[in-house]
Amino acid sequence: MGDIISFGDSLIITVFSMVVVFVGLIVLAMFISVLKSIGGKNKAEDTKKPETPIKAKEPVKEKRQEATTNDEELVAVIAAAIAASLGVSAPEVNIKSIRRIPQNSPAWATAGRQEQIYGKL
Repeated sequence: MGDIISFGDSLIITVFSMVVVFVGLIVLAMFISVLKSIGGKNKAEDTKKPETPIKAKEPVKEKRQEATTNDEELVAVIAAAIAASLGVSAPEVNIKSIRRIPQNSPAWATAGRQEQIYGKL
């Protein structure tokens, strides 16, 4: 065998390799479909439920709960947290206004942050 591969030889190797890959993918797809059909029959038989008519539900009325926390207590807690993070005493912190920042992150990001916080507690 020689050290030089011609353009025709490299083309034959490329086509042969592509055919092998596609045949492998087809065999894998057939294997997955066979496994799906075997596993699907058992699930279909087990999950059969008698059909029941769906009843219309009455709309649920939302009950608004008034805020039971005192605003002064909330300001005191926020001032204490800021003072603790800055390393100063609470009277040195001057809070002019407190407003809620709208949440711009998606729900899944918020859930992930909460999961991390609760996991550390």
